[in-house]
Amino acid sequence: MTYNIRNGRGWDRRVDLGRIAAVIEAFDPHVVAMQEVDLDHARSRNVDQATELATRLNMTPHYGPYIDGHADKHGIATLTNLPILTTRHLALAGRPHRLRSEPRCALVTRVAHGAGHLDIVNTHLSMMPHERPGQVETLTLALDQDELVVMGDLNCTVSSRPFRALCGTLRPAISSGRSWPALLPLVRLDHILVRGALSVVRAGIWTGGPARQASDHLPVIAELDHR
Repeated sequence: MTYNIRNGRGWDRRVDLGRIAAVIEAFDPHVVAMQEVDLDHARSRNVDQATELATRLNMTPHYGPYIDGHADKHGIATLTNLPILTTRHLALAGRPHRLRSEPRCALVTRVAHGAGHLDIVNTHLSMMPHERPGQVETLTLALDQDELVVMGDLNCTVSSRPFRALCGTLRPAISSGRSWPALLPLVRLDHILVRGALSVVRAGIWTGGPARQASDHLPVIAELDHR
C-alpha cells in the first residue's frame, strides 16, 4: 500500500492517526509506504507519527525526513511486518531553477522475500513540474536491482513525462483508478510500479475503513506474487 496521510489530517481538519491506522488495517498490507508524515511537529501535537502508527499496526518503521528543522520534521515513512535487511536514504535533487520547493527523498528498504530479498522504494516527488524529471532521473540511475517495487505520491499522472520515464524500466501495477482528492477523486497521483519476476494478483484504489475522511488522498494497493 502507498498512502499520503497528510500528517493524519482529515477532511474535517482533525488530526486522527486512529483513522489512518484503521484504513491501513482494513487492507492489512505487509508493507505500507506513507508520505507527509510528521515527526515532533507542532501541527500534529509533536507526535512521532511513524512510530505511533507502527506500534498500532504491529509493524517496524523506517523514517526519512525531507524537512528536518530544529523543531518541525516532515517526511516519508515505510512500515513493514517483514524482516528488514537494510535501509538507505536517497536525496532527490531537482534541476537548478529559481523556483524551488521543499527537499525530496526516497527510502529504500530491503526486506526478506521468499528465499531472497526485495527492495521497496518509497518516495514523494515535487509538486513543481520542472523538478520531477531530475528527481526521476536520480531514482532510475540509483535503483538498478533486478526486482523492485516503487511506491509513492509522484504528484503526476500516468500521461506525464516523469511517469513515462519511470515506465521505461518499471511496470505500473494498477491500470485505472483515481486517488485524489479522496472525497471526489479526479486524478491518480499515487502509484505502485514493479520490476522483475513479480506478478500483480490484484491492484486498485483502496476505499476500505474511513479512507474518504482520513486524508486528502486515497491509498493505492497491490497484491504481488513471485512468478
